Amino acid sequence: MGRRSSADLWLAGGLIVVAVYFFSGYFTTVRFERERIQVQVGRGAVRISGLYEYRNRSWLPAVLTLGVPFPADQAHPAPAFPLLTEAVDGGGPVLIPYTSRGGEVRFRLFFRPQEVKRVRLEYEQPARLPNGRYLLTTTRAWRRPIEDASFTLLLPRCYALAASNYPLTALSAPGGRAAFSFSRDQFYPDRDWEFAWEERQPCVPAQQARFGQARLGQGGLS
Repeated sequence: MGRRSSADLWLAGGLIVVAVYFFSGYFTTVRFERERIQVQVGRGAVRISGLYEYRNRSWLPAVLTLGVPFPADQAHPAPAFPLLTEAVDGGGPVLIPYTSRGGEVRFRLFFRPQEVKRVRLEYEQPARLPNGRYLLTTTRAWRRPIEDASFTLLLPRCYALAASNYPLTALSAPGGRAAFSFSRDQFYPDRDWEFAWEERQPCVPAQQARFGQARLGQGGLS
């Protein structure tokens, strides 16, 4: 009787360990592989559109529990209503339920074996000063580089780039806007991306950024 009870305890303990491993999302075989970030600057706000690619490297199902913080301070309050969706090939975006707590968005994804998921996070953040910051060092929690990362900054015609702590390359953009970008392979950032702009001429309403017009493609990362 004692041996059977001991065996039952070991079995129950093993099942608990397996359940925690597969369903908690804190022990995961999912890897963060790529990201594409677009920052649009408007009067008094910035609009962030991020596309993130995650891959389950295992031949078993996996769960990913993730928290995404925002770079909030007195001059840049946390965004009120982030939009979180999954980009589905051949279909429209699917809303991902999340909780918002302590200045970050938390969500959970379920993966089939070897499955790739692309997640889009969009938010508009007030900017009471002409500068912004996008968090990069939080990705070091993955303890491995991102295979491919690219970042784009869009400014209205009446604004000029004042500073960036990452070297930027100028791009052509429609509507006379200014566009800048940088990209990295095997990216393991040691600092966040900080950027600033200045008004080079008085802005008129037609020159202000119309948020939502310039978006990254839903299909995937190239």
